[in-house]
Amino acid sequence: MVKETQYFSSPEFDLGGVVPWGRRLREYQAFFALGDLAGIGPVLDAGGGPSSFAAEAVSAGLRVIAADPIYSFPGEAIAARFEETAAAMREGMARAAYRFNWHYYGSEAAVHRLRREALALFLADFEAGKAAGRYVPAALPDLPFADGAFRLALSSHLLFLYGDTLDFDFHVEAMRELLRVADEVRVFPLFNLDGRPSSHLPGVVEALRGDGVRCALREVPFEFQKGARRMLVARRGDARGPSFGPGSCDNRRGGRNV
Repeated sequence: MVKETQYFSSPEFDLGGVVPWGRRLREYQAFFALGDLAGIGPVLDAGGGPSSFAAEAVSAGLRVIAADPIYSFPGEAIAARFEETAAAMREGMARAAYRFNWHYYGSEAAVHRLRREALALFLADFEAGKAAGRYVPAALPDLPFADGAFRLALSSHLLFLYGDTLDFDFHVEAMRELLRVADEVRVFPLFNLDGRPSSHLPGVVEALRGDGVRCALREVPFEFQKGARRMLVARRGDARGPSFGPGSCDNRRGGRNV
């Protein structure tokens, strides 16, 4: 699982490797159409990196476990890597500004400010959270969790986004592993780093449907890459209970089955 490893094929970005670029809880709520968080746990943040979702969620009484290989490093090393790459990320966002919808964030400076907030909240929670089992060093497609350990698994800015780095087979194996450990999986965004819809998505959905998985594309209240307004919702046929809120895999208004 390498969400924090951002190998940009786009000429606007020149990051040269690992970039800890985390997100806030309210961003996750927008990415994944999560309204009221009560009662949806336990949740897996697959490839969580230095996001503050787990740290903020625990304060709201939600059980979240974040899994990422970056958690094998000390917090100081993660923070140092952020500082090494933040300028290059900001320059890349400025050069690629034409490819983004700035309604949610307002500016690249606001994005950078949120990333610093997320990093600070993550670092403040990291040591205690790791001791409590909230941060698990682990990489897709091999997760150290029991079958059905989570009600919901989230993958933010990893799968499909890095289609030039992570091949089709990785995506299928990763989705199958997430569905092994969780009743429902939500993935956002579904575009490549170059701003185009992922070429892996149709084949991945076809493979999952062959496994008996119910899949749907659902609108979310968020758009940063222009046109990237949908998440993939995948749910095992034997999953327990109802799906969570507006992302469910039925035919309700606001999305379509695939």
